[in-house]
Amino acid sequence: MSVNDELLDRFLDGDISPEEHQSVVNWLELDREHVQSLARRAELHTDLRRSLKRRGIQHEALSTVQKADELDLHDAAAAGRESRWQARPSYGLIAAALATAATLAFVFFGFDDPDGATTTSSIARIVHQSGARWASQRQEGEVIGTGILQLDAGLANLNFANGASVTLQGPSQFEVISGDQARLHSGILTAHVPESAIGFRIETPALQVLDLGTAFGVSVGNDGLTNVSVFEGEVEVNPQAEESGHVLAQRIVQGQAVRATRTSSTIEPVDFETGPFERAWPINSGVLQTTGVMKFVSPDPGFVPGRYEDSEHIVVFPERRGVLLDAALRVDVLEPGEYRRLRDEPPQSLSTMNPVRSYLLQLNPIGRGRAMAMGQITFDQPILGLIARTKKLAESDAVLGHPEGVYGQDRRGIEPPQSVPLEKPDRDSVILAADKRTLILNLAAGTALDQIRVIVDDSSPTWSDQSE
Repeated sequence: MSVNDELLDRFLDGDISPEEHQSVVNWLELDREHVQSLARRAELHTDLRRSLKRRGIQHEALSTVQKADELDLHDAAAAGRESRWQARPSYGLIAAALATAATLAFVFFGFDDPDGATTTSSIARIVHQSGARWASQRQEGEVIGTGILQLDAGLANLNFANGASVTLQGPSQFEVISGDQARLHSGILTAHVPESAIGFRIETPALQVLDLGTAFGVSVGNDGLTNVSVFEGEVEVNPQAEESGHVLAQRIVQGQAVRATRTSSTIEPVDFETGPFERAWPINSGVLQTTGVMKFVSPDPGFVPGRYEDSEHIVVFPERRGVLLDAALRVDVLEPGEYRRLRDEPPQSLSTMNPVRSYLLQLNPIGRGRAMAMGQITFDQPILGLIARTKKLAESDAVLGHPEGVYGQDRRGIEPPQSVPLEKPDRDSVILAADKRTLILNLAAGTALDQIRVIVDDSSPTWSDQSE
Protein backbone atom coordinates (compact mmCIF):
# COMPACT_ATOMS: atom_id res chain seq x y z
CA MET A 1 0.00 0.00 0.00
CA SER A 2 1.35 3.41 -0.98
CA VAL A 3 1.86 5.81 1.93
CA ASN A 4 1.14 9.38 0.84
CA ASP A 5 0.35 12.67 2.57
CA GLU A 6 -3.39 11.95 2.56
CA LEU A 7 -2.84 8.65 4.39
CA LEU A 8 -0.51 10.33 6.88
CA ASP A 9 -3.12 13.02 7.55
CA ARG A 10 -5.71 10.37 8.30
CA PHE A 11 -3.15 8.55 10.45
CA LEU A 12 -2.74 11.74 12.48
CA ASP A 13 -6.53 12.18 12.63
CA GLY A 14 -7.04 8.60 13.81
CA ASP A 15 -9.31 8.10 10.80
CA ILE A 16 -7.56 4.97 9.55
CA SER A 17 -8.23 1.24 9.27
CA PRO A 18 -6.09 -1.36 11.11
CA GLU A 19 -4.58 -2.44 7.77
CA GLU A 20 -3.67 1.14 6.87
CA HIS A 21 -2.25 1.69 10.36
CA GLN A 22 0.04 -1.32 9.95
CA SER A 23 1.11 -0.09 6.52
CA VAL A 24 2.18 3.23 8.02
CA VAL A 25 4.09 1.46 10.81
CA ASN A 26 5.86 -0.77 8.25
CA TRP A 27 6.66 2.30 6.16
CA LEU A 28 8.16 4.04 9.20
CA GLU A 29 10.41 1.04 9.85
CA LEU A 30 11.87 1.18 6.35
CA ASP A 31 13.68 4.48 6.54
CA ARG A 32 14.66 7.04 9.16
CA GLU A 33 13.59 9.79 6.76
CA HIS A 34 10.04 8.40 6.85
CA VAL A 35 9.87 9.02 10.59
CA GLN A 36 11.07 12.57 10.14
CA SER A 37 8.46 13.03 7.39
CA LEU A 38 5.75 12.00 9.82
CA ALA A 39 7.01 14.51 12.38
CA ARG A 40 7.08 17.26 9.77
CA ARG A 41 3.59 16.27 8.62
CA ALA A 42 2.34 16.63 12.18
CA GLU A 43 3.87 20.11 12.27
CA LEU A 44 2.16 21.12 9.04
CA HIS A 45 -1.03 19.15 9.49
CA THR A 46 -3.97 21.41 8.84
CA ASP A 47 -6.22 20.18 11.60
CA LEU A 48 -3.56 20.37 14.28
CA ARG A 49 -2.23 23.72 13.17
CA ARG A 50 -5.69 25.28 13.42
CA SER A 51 -6.54 23.57 16.69
CA LEU A 52 -3.35 24.41 18.62
CA LYS A 53 -3.91 26.56 21.65
CA ARG A 54 -0.26 26.63 22.57
CA ARG A 55 2.42 26.40 19.93
CA GLY A 56 4.84 25.38 22.66
CA ILE A 57 3.04 22.08 23.16
CA GLN A 58 3.52 21.21 19.53
CA HIS A 59 7.20 22.21 19.58
CA GLU A 60 7.73 20.18 22.73
CA ALA A 61 6.15 17.13 21.15
CA LEU A 62 8.24 17.50 18.01
CA SER A 63 11.39 17.96 20.06
CA THR A 64 10.69 14.52 21.57
CA VAL A 65 11.26 13.03 18.14
CA GLN A 66 14.39 15.09 17.61
CA LYS A 67 15.82 14.11 21.00
CA ALA A 68 15.02 10.45 20.37
CA ASP A 69 16.70 10.82 16.98
CA GLU A 70 19.81 12.30 18.55
CA LEU A 71 19.89 9.67 21.30
CA ASP A 72 19.62 6.78 18.88
CA LEU A 73 22.29 8.33 16.65
CA HIS A 74 24.62 8.61 19.65
CA ASP A 75 23.99 5.00 20.64
CA ALA A 76 24.48 3.84 17.09
CA ALA A 77 27.79 5.67 16.78
CA ALA A 78 29.04 4.27 20.07
CA ALA A 79 28.24 0.75 18.96
CA GLY A 80 29.71 1.25 15.49
CA ARG A 81 26.32 0.64 13.86
CA GLU A 82 25.97 3.77 11.66
CA SER A 83 25.47 1.61 8.58
CA ARG A 84 22.36 0.05 10.10
CA TRP A 85 20.86 3.51 10.66
CA GLN A 86 21.08 4.21 6.96
CA ALA A 87 18.98 1.15 6.20
CA ARG A 88 16.49 0.99 9.04
CA PRO A 89 15.38 3.33 11.87
CA SER A 90 15.38 2.11 15.44
CA TYR A 91 12.21 0.97 17.10
CA GLY A 92 12.80 3.66 19.72
CA LEU A 93 12.57 6.36 17.08
CA ILE A 94 9.44 4.83 15.58
CA ALA A 95 7.89 4.62 19.02
CA ALA A 96 8.77 8.25 19.66
CA ALA A 97 7.15 9.34 16.40
CA LEU A 98 4.04 7.29 17.07
CA ALA A 99 3.90 8.62 20.62
CA THR A 100 4.19 12.15 19.27
CA ALA A 101 1.30 11.61 16.89
CA ALA A 102 -0.76 9.93 19.59
CA THR A 103 0.01 12.71 22.07
CA LEU A 104 -0.98 15.39 19.61
CA ALA A 105 -4.14 13.51 18.73
CA PHE A 106 -5.03 13.02 22.38
CA VAL A 107 -4.33 16.63 23.36
CA PHE A 108 -6.17 18.20 20.49
CA PHE A 109 -8.78 15.64 19.43
CA GLY A 110 -9.51 13.71 22.61
CA PHE A 111 -9.71 10.26 21.01
CA ASP A 112 -9.96 8.55 24.39
CA ASP A 113 -12.89 10.85 25.19
CA PRO A 114 -14.81 11.56 21.97
CA ASP A 115 -16.59 14.43 23.71
CA GLY A 116 -13.49 16.26 24.87
CA ALA A 117 -14.50 19.92 24.92
CA THR A 118 -12.86 21.88 27.70
CA THR A 119 -14.22 24.83 29.62
CA THR A 120 -10.99 26.81 29.88
CA SER A 121 -12.72 29.74 28.16
CA SER A 122 -16.33 30.72 27.65
CA ILE A 123 -16.69 30.47 23.89
CA ALA A 124 -20.20 29.07 23.52
CA ARG A 125 -23.14 27.87 25.56
CA ILE A 126 -25.66 25.07 25.05
CA VAL A 127 -28.91 27.05 25.08
CA HIS A 128 -31.35 24.37 23.93
CA GLN A 129 -31.49 20.59 23.58
CA SER A 130 -34.10 18.28 22.11
CA GLY A 131 -33.61 14.56 22.62
CA ALA A 132 -29.86 15.18 22.85
CA ARG A 133 -27.60 12.28 23.79
CA TRP A 134 -23.92 13.18 24.20
CA ALA A 135 -20.86 10.95 24.38
CA SER A 136 -20.26 12.76 27.68
CA GLN A 137 -23.08 14.14 29.80
CA ARG A 138 -23.89 17.75 28.95
CA GLN A 139 -26.59 20.02 30.29
CA GLU A 140 -28.60 22.87 28.84
CA GLY A 141 -26.96 26.12 29.93
CA GLU A 142 -23.49 24.58 30.08
CA VAL A 143 -20.57 26.73 28.95
CA ILE A 144 -18.38 25.25 26.23
CA GLY A 145 -14.70 25.96 25.61
CA THR A 146 -12.37 24.67 22.93
CA GLY A 147 -12.46 20.99 22.05
CA ILE A 148 -14.61 18.34 20.42
CA LEU A 149 -18.30 17.75 21.09
CA GLN A 150 -19.73 14.35 20.19
CA LEU A 151 -23.52 14.45 19.82
CA ASP A 152 -24.75 10.90 19.31
CA ALA A 153 -28.43 11.74 18.77
CA GLY A 154 -30.95 14.56 18.93
CA LEU A 155 -30.54 18.30 18.48
CA ALA A 156 -28.46 20.85 20.37
CA ASN A 157 -28.25 24.61 19.85
CA LEU A 158 -25.03 26.44 20.74
CA ASN A 159 -24.84 30.22 21.01
CA PHE A 160 -21.38 31.70 20.59
CA ALA A 161 -20.35 34.80 22.52
CA ASN A 162 -20.18 36.80 19.27
CA GLY A 163 -23.85 36.04 18.51
CA ALA A 164 -23.43 33.17 16.06
CA SER A 165 -25.91 30.34 16.56
CA VAL A 166 -25.15 26.75 15.55
CA THR A 167 -27.56 23.83 15.79
CA LEU A 168 -26.10 20.33 15.67
CA GLN A 169 -28.08 17.30 14.57
CA GLY A 170 -26.80 13.98 15.88
CA PRO A 171 -24.87 11.95 15.17
CA SER A 172 -22.33 14.75 14.75
CA GLN A 173 -18.76 15.47 15.77
CA PHE A 174 -18.17 19.20 16.16
CA GLU A 175 -15.01 20.97 17.25
CA VAL A 176 -14.92 24.41 18.83
CA ILE A 177 -11.62 25.99 17.81
CA SER A 178 -12.09 29.62 18.83
CA GLY A 179 -14.77 32.24 19.26
CA ASP A 180 -15.14 32.66 15.52
CA GLN A 181 -14.03 29.30 14.18
CA ALA A 182 -15.31 25.74 14.44
CA ARG A 183 -15.00 22.48 12.56
CA LEU A 184 -17.64 19.91 11.64
CA HIS A 185 -15.84 16.56 11.39
CA SER A 186 -19.04 14.68 10.57
CA GLY A 187 -22.80 15.11 10.79
CA ILE A 188 -25.17 18.00 10.14
CA LEU A 189 -25.36 21.58 11.36
CA THR A 190 -27.23 24.75 10.55
CA ALA A 191 -25.96 28.20 11.44
CA HIS A 192 -27.33 31.71 11.68
CA VAL A 193 -24.71 34.44 11.84
CA PRO A 194 -25.75 38.03 12.65
CA GLU A 195 -23.76 41.13 11.74
CA SER A 196 -21.90 40.97 15.05
CA ALA A 197 -20.35 37.65 14.00
CA ILE A 198 -19.69 38.16 10.27
CA GLY A 199 -16.48 36.30 9.45
CA PHE A 200 -17.48 33.26 11.51
CA ARG A 201 -15.94 30.19 9.89
CA ILE A 202 -16.98 26.55 9.74
CA GLU A 203 -14.40 24.08 8.47
CA THR A 204 -14.86 20.50 7.32
CA PRO A 205 -12.42 17.89 5.99
CA ALA A 206 -13.23 19.19 2.48
CA LEU A 207 -14.16 22.87 2.74
CA GLN A 208 -13.75 26.13 4.60
CA VAL A 209 -17.03 28.03 4.85
CA LEU A 210 -16.62 31.73 5.65
CA ASP A 211 -19.80 33.53 6.61
CA LEU A 212 -20.58 36.88 5.03
CA GLY A 213 -23.77 37.53 6.98
CA THR A 214 -26.08 34.64 6.41
CA ALA A 215 -27.84 31.44 7.39
CA PHE A 216 -26.62 28.16 5.98
CA GLY A 217 -26.46 24.40 6.46
CA VAL A 218 -23.49 22.02 6.29
CA SER A 219 -23.48 18.23 6.13
CA VAL A 220 -20.37 16.03 6.31
CA GLY A 221 -20.32 12.30 5.60
CA ASN A 222 -17.98 9.81 7.24
CA ASP A 223 -15.80 10.00 4.13
CA GLY A 224 -15.50 13.78 4.42
CA LEU A 225 -17.93 14.53 1.57
CA THR A 226 -19.25 18.00 2.35
CA ASN A 227 -22.46 19.70 1.21
CA VAL A 228 -23.20 23.38 1.85
CA SER A 229 -26.61 25.01 1.28
CA VAL A 230 -27.20 28.75 1.76
CA PHE A 231 -30.63 29.69 3.14
CA GLU A 232 -30.07 33.44 3.44
CA GLY A 233 -27.32 35.86 2.44
CA GLU A 234 -24.05 34.42 1.16
CA VAL A 235 -20.93 32.50 2.17
CA GLU A 236 -17.44 32.09 0.76
CA VAL A 237 -16.13 28.56 0.30
CA ASN A 238 -12.58 27.27 -0.21
CA PRO A 239 -11.45 23.67 -0.74
CA GLN A 240 -9.18 22.21 1.92
CA ALA A 241 -7.11 19.98 -0.41
CA GLU A 242 -3.46 21.03 -0.65
CA GLU A 243 -3.61 21.16 -4.43
CA SER A 244 -6.23 23.92 -4.15
CA GLY A 245 -3.75 26.70 -3.45
CA HIS A 246 -4.43 28.29 -6.83
CA VAL A 247 -8.21 27.86 -6.64
CA LEU A 248 -10.12 31.09 -6.08
CA ALA A 249 -12.69 31.23 -3.30
CA GLN A 250 -16.28 30.94 -4.48
CA ARG A 251 -19.22 32.94 -3.21
CA ILE A 252 -22.42 30.96 -2.75
CA VAL A 253 -25.64 32.91 -2.38
CA GLN A 254 -29.15 32.22 -1.12
CA GLY A 255 -30.74 29.25 -2.85
CA GLN A 256 -27.44 27.75 -4.02
CA ALA A 257 -25.58 24.64 -2.88
CA VAL A 258 -22.14 23.11 -3.47
CA ARG A 259 -20.30 19.88 -2.75
CA ALA A 260 -16.65 18.92 -2.30
CA THR A 261 -14.65 15.84 -1.33
CA ARG A 262 -11.75 15.54 1.08
CA THR A 263 -9.16 15.16 -1.69
CA SER A 264 -10.71 17.35 -4.38
CA SER A 265 -9.36 20.79 -5.26
CA THR A 266 -12.62 21.75 -6.98
CA ILE A 267 -16.04 22.78 -5.72
CA GLU A 268 -19.02 21.30 -7.52
CA PRO A 269 -22.40 23.07 -7.75
CA VAL A 270 -25.35 20.81 -6.89
CA ASP A 271 -29.11 21.13 -6.67
CA PHE A 272 -30.30 23.15 -3.69
CA GLU A 273 -31.86 20.72 -1.19
CA THR A 274 -33.15 21.48 2.28
CA GLY A 275 -34.24 18.00 3.36
CA PRO A 276 -31.15 17.16 5.44
CA PHE A 277 -31.51 20.39 7.44
CA GLU A 278 -35.26 20.44 8.15
CA ARG A 279 -34.87 19.20 11.73
CA ALA A 280 -32.10 21.57 12.78
CA TRP A 281 -33.04 24.72 10.88
CA PRO A 282 -36.17 25.71 12.87
CA ILE A 283 -34.11 26.03 16.06
CA ASN A 284 -31.73 28.48 14.39
CA SER A 285 -34.81 30.41 13.28
CA GLY A 286 -36.04 30.69 16.86
CA VAL A 287 -38.64 27.91 16.82
CA LEU A 288 -37.86 25.42 19.57
CA GLN A 289 -40.80 23.06 19.14
CA THR A 290 -43.91 22.44 17.07
CA THR A 291 -46.63 19.89 17.78
CA GLY A 292 -49.88 18.85 16.17
CA VAL A 293 -50.07 19.73 12.49
CA MET A 294 -47.80 22.75 12.81
CA LYS A 295 -45.12 22.58 10.11
CA PHE A 296 -42.02 24.74 9.84
CA VAL A 297 -41.52 25.51 6.16
CA SER A 298 -38.28 24.37 4.54
CA PRO A 299 -35.59 27.05 4.25
CA ASP A 300 -36.14 27.33 0.51
CA PRO A 301 -36.27 30.81 -1.05
CA GLY A 302 -39.26 29.66 -3.11
CA PHE A 303 -41.35 28.83 -0.04
CA VAL A 304 -42.82 32.21 0.80
CA PRO A 305 -46.27 33.35 1.98
CA GLY A 306 -48.90 33.39 -0.73
CA ARG A 307 -46.99 30.94 -2.92
CA TYR A 308 -47.40 27.86 -0.77
CA GLU A 309 -50.56 25.80 -0.31
CA ASP A 310 -51.07 23.01 2.22
CA SER A 311 -54.44 21.60 3.26
CA GLU A 312 -53.07 19.53 6.15
CA HIS A 313 -50.71 21.81 8.04
CA ILE A 314 -50.46 25.19 9.69
CA VAL A 315 -47.30 26.37 7.97
CA VAL A 316 -44.75 28.54 9.77
CA PHE A 317 -42.88 31.06 7.59
CA PRO A 318 -39.93 33.00 9.05
CA GLU A 319 -40.31 36.53 7.68
CA ARG A 320 -37.83 39.10 9.02
CA ARG A 321 -35.17 39.44 11.72
CA GLY A 322 -33.66 42.37 13.57
CA VAL A 323 -36.40 44.87 12.73
CA LEU A 324 -36.45 48.12 14.70
CA LEU A 325 -39.93 49.62 14.94
CA ASP A 326 -39.82 53.33 14.15
CA ALA A 327 -43.36 53.83 15.39
CA ALA A 328 -45.98 52.05 17.44
CA LEU A 329 -47.44 49.06 15.59
CA ARG A 330 -51.14 48.25 15.72
CA VAL A 331 -51.68 44.69 16.93
CA ASP A 332 -54.57 42.49 18.01
CA VAL A 333 -53.08 40.65 20.99
CA LEU A 334 -50.52 41.70 23.59
CA GLU A 335 -51.36 39.67 26.68
CA PRO A 336 -51.72 35.93 27.38
CA GLY A 337 -55.19 34.44 27.09
CA GLU A 338 -57.63 32.73 24.74
CA TYR A 339 -59.03 34.77 21.86
CA ARG A 340 -61.96 33.97 19.56
CA ARG A 341 -63.57 37.26 18.47
CA LEU A 342 -60.73 39.70 17.96
CA ARG A 343 -62.95 42.53 16.76
CA ASP A 344 -64.29 42.77 20.31
CA GLU A 345 -60.82 43.43 21.72
CA PRO A 346 -59.87 47.06 22.53
CA PRO A 347 -57.37 48.82 20.21
CA GLN A 348 -53.79 47.94 21.10
CA SER A 349 -50.35 48.93 19.87
CA LEU A 350 -46.84 47.58 20.32
CA SER A 351 -43.90 49.86 21.10
CA THR A 352 -40.45 48.51 21.88
CA MET A 353 -36.86 49.67 21.66
CA ASN A 354 -35.67 46.10 21.12
CA PRO A 355 -35.30 44.58 17.66
CA VAL A 356 -38.06 42.16 16.71
CA ARG A 357 -38.48 39.27 14.31
CA SER A 358 -41.66 38.09 12.64
CA TYR A 359 -43.26 34.83 11.57
CA LEU A 360 -46.39 34.23 9.52
CA LEU A 361 -48.50 31.23 10.50
CA GLN A 362 -50.79 30.19 7.67
CA LEU A 363 -53.46 27.64 6.79
CA ASN A 364 -53.96 27.87 3.03
CA PRO A 365 -55.87 24.88 1.59
CA ILE A 366 -55.00 23.72 -1.88
CA GLY A 367 -57.42 25.18 -4.38
CA ARG A 368 -60.68 26.37 -2.82
CA GLY A 369 -61.17 23.56 -0.35
CA ARG A 370 -61.80 23.82 3.39
CA ALA A 371 -59.39 22.68 6.05
CA MET A 372 -59.19 22.42 9.83
CA ALA A 373 -55.96 22.19 11.77
CA MET A 374 -54.71 22.49 15.33
CA GLY A 375 -51.13 22.98 16.43
CA GLN A 376 -48.79 24.40 19.02
CA ILE A 377 -45.55 26.32 18.55
CA THR A 378 -42.93 27.43 21.09
CA PHE A 379 -40.40 30.19 20.41
CA ASP A 380 -37.03 30.80 22.02
CA GLN A 381 -37.92 34.39 23.00
CA PRO A 382 -41.09 36.07 24.30
CA ILE A 383 -43.95 36.82 21.93
CA LEU A 384 -44.52 40.58 21.97
CA GLY A 385 -47.70 40.71 19.94
CA LEU A 386 -50.03 39.01 17.46
CA ILE A 387 -51.66 40.44 14.34
CA ALA A 388 -54.61 38.47 13.01
CA ARG A 389 -56.98 40.83 11.20
CA THR A 390 -56.85 41.74 7.51
CA LYS A 391 -56.26 45.47 7.78
CA LYS A 392 -53.54 45.23 10.41
CA LEU A 393 -51.80 42.43 8.54
CA ALA A 394 -51.71 44.59 5.42
CA GLU A 395 -50.41 47.57 7.40
CA SER A 396 -47.54 45.53 8.81
CA ASP A 397 -46.54 43.75 5.57
CA ALA A 398 -44.08 46.47 4.57
CA VAL A 399 -42.29 46.40 7.93
CA LEU A 400 -42.52 42.77 8.97
CA GLY A 401 -43.50 40.84 5.84
CA HIS A 402 -41.17 38.55 3.91
CA PRO A 403 -39.28 40.62 1.29
CA GLU A 404 -40.39 38.22 -1.44
CA GLY A 405 -43.80 37.38 -0.01
CA VAL A 406 -46.96 37.64 -2.10
CA TYR A 407 -49.69 38.81 0.28
CA GLY A 408 -52.33 40.10 -2.12
CA GLN A 409 -55.46 42.08 -1.31
CA ASP A 410 -57.85 39.26 -0.39
CA ARG A 411 -59.35 38.84 3.05
CA ARG A 412 -56.84 37.22 5.40
CA GLY A 413 -56.37 36.68 9.09
CA ILE A 414 -58.34 34.53 11.49
CA GLU A 415 -61.32 36.80 12.15
CA PRO A 416 -64.55 35.02 11.07
CA PRO A 417 -67.48 36.83 9.46
CA GLN A 418 -69.85 38.55 11.88
CA SER A 419 -72.52 35.93 11.13
CA VAL A 420 -70.51 33.04 12.59
CA PRO A 421 -71.73 32.26 16.15
CA LEU A 422 -69.11 32.57 18.88
CA GLU A 423 -69.85 29.07 20.17
CA LYS A 424 -69.48 27.40 16.75
CA PRO A 425 -66.91 24.60 17.27
CA ASP A 426 -65.08 25.06 13.97
CA ARG A 427 -64.33 28.74 14.39
CA ASP A 428 -60.77 30.01 14.79
CA SER A 429 -59.25 30.33 18.24
CA VAL A 430 -55.89 31.54 19.51
CA ILE A 431 -54.29 30.85 22.89
CA LEU A 432 -51.21 32.76 23.99
CA ALA A 433 -49.75 30.87 26.95
CA ALA A 434 -48.77 32.56 30.20
CA ASP A 435 -45.06 32.18 29.41
CA LYS A 436 -45.65 34.26 26.25
CA ARG A 437 -43.51 31.84 24.27
CA THR A 438 -46.09 29.23 23.35
CA LEU A 439 -48.97 29.73 20.94
CA ILE A 440 -51.84 27.29 20.37
CA LEU A 441 -53.95 27.64 17.24
CA ASN A 442 -57.19 25.96 16.23
CA LEU A 443 -57.92 27.11 12.69
CA ALA A 444 -60.69 26.45 10.19
CA ALA A 445 -59.88 27.84 6.74
CA GLY A 446 -62.62 28.33 4.20
CA THR A 447 -63.29 31.29 1.95
CA ALA A 448 -60.53 33.39 3.54
CA LEU A 449 -56.83 32.73 3.94
CA ASP A 450 -56.07 32.00 7.60
CA GLN A 451 -52.98 33.94 8.67
CA ILE A 452 -51.57 35.27 11.91
CA ARG A 453 -48.37 37.29 12.26
CA VAL A 454 -46.31 36.58 15.37
CA ILE A 455 -43.92 39.28 16.60
CA VAL A 456 -41.10 37.96 18.79
CA ASP A 457 -38.40 39.76 20.75
CA ASP A 458 -35.15 39.53 18.77
CA SER A 459 -32.77 41.08 21.29
CA SER A 460 -29.81 38.87 22.14
CA PRO A 461 -30.06 37.48 25.67
CA THR A 462 -27.02 37.90 27.88
CA TRP A 463 -25.06 34.79 28.80
CA SER A 464 -26.33 35.06 32.36
CA ASP A 465 -29.88 35.00 30.99
CA GLN A 466 -29.11 31.91 28.93
CA SER A 467 -27.79 30.02 31.92
CA GLU A 468 -30.95 30.46 33.94
